[in-house]
Amino acid sequence: MVFDATFRKLSLSERKALLDLGIPVHAKPGEVIIHQGARLNGIYVVLKGEVRVEHGIQVVRQTVVKQPNGTDAVKEMPGRLSVEVTRLGRGALFGEMSFVDDEPTSATVTAASEVEAVFIEGGKVHDQLDADPSLAARFYHSLAIVLSGRLREANKQARGIRPRGPAVRPED
Repeated sequence: MVFDATFRKLSLSERKALLDLGIPVHAKPGEVIIHQGARLNGIYVVLKGEVRVEHGIQVVRQTVVKQPNGTDAVKEMPGRLSVEVTRLGRGALFGEMSFVDDEPTSATVTAASEVEAVFIEGGKVHDQLDADPSLAARFYHSLAIVLSGRLREANKQARGIRPRGPAVRPED
């Protein structure tokens, strides 16, 4: 079942119930699914394919330009650089940080291949969790495990250690 590793603390029927709440999303390679800084009210689960998670960074580029008097001058131009943080495959979720803290998204997520996913609207998830407190505890415990794993991988990258691969590996 999709997102077994992501929500390992949930039963098979609970995972299926959450997926059944979702709206199908299809994206072609290169298509942006989430823009950094967007308001997002829900989570995505990758059913097929792979997405690229990127952080945009503000940069200042310096360019030499000719002045009307023929001299060279350095002109600073604001720009943006995109850095790939990770790739996520089948079973992975994204948008979870905004789901948890209701803040704008911290990254852009782009389809790296043909992607099939579901978007589960936050209100529907909260309704399920409010109806069953034990489900809520297992859901958030599973989410904490995912976020902890991603933070560990980010820490390794910051220290120059190559990541192991996708956060959730395809089940074959």
